Amino acid sequence: MAERIYFAGPEVFHPDAETLAAQAHAQASARGFEAMTPMDNRLPALADGAAMRAAIFHKNLALLDRAELVVANLSPFRGPSADAGTIWEIGYAFARGVPVFAWSDCPGDYRSRVVDDGLRIEDFDGFDNLMISESIIAPLHPNLAAALDAAALFLHPPTTR
Repeated sequence: MAERIYFAGPEVFHPDAETLAAQAHAQASARGFEAMTPMDNRLPALADGAAMRAAIFHKNLALLDRAELVVANLSPFRGPSADAGTIWEIGYAFARGVPVFAWSDCPGDYRSRVVDDGLRIEDFDGFDNLMISESIIAPLHPNLAAALDAAALFLHPPTTR
């Protein structure tokens, strides 16, 4: 049976979210994984934002609870750091003992992306806050394909004779 992999990231906000989800499914399937993305959720028509927010949260949580592996897009989103929801999902997976692999299209260090506002800036040569970087199985990968390849190798290391 294929391992279930949850894709965390801000892709749901992208204009081509459905296409990106389909591509993630295809890449995961090519490596023997069963993909799960927030785009897989079928949401009912709800009258207000609070009800929709709760429905999305619980459906994503159900996917995370089924995941045997998480691959997260940690590219900066609306600022110098990764998407806040993605960060939460990483923490949740880490706390459950689920391996987390990550990628980013912005390989630079966190400090170089933060505007100096007079407060101390975390400077541990990491790609983001240390709590994020220490929650993933290093290294941070340059793209989704590389993160999936690393995850596949992690789960199915080559056998030696």
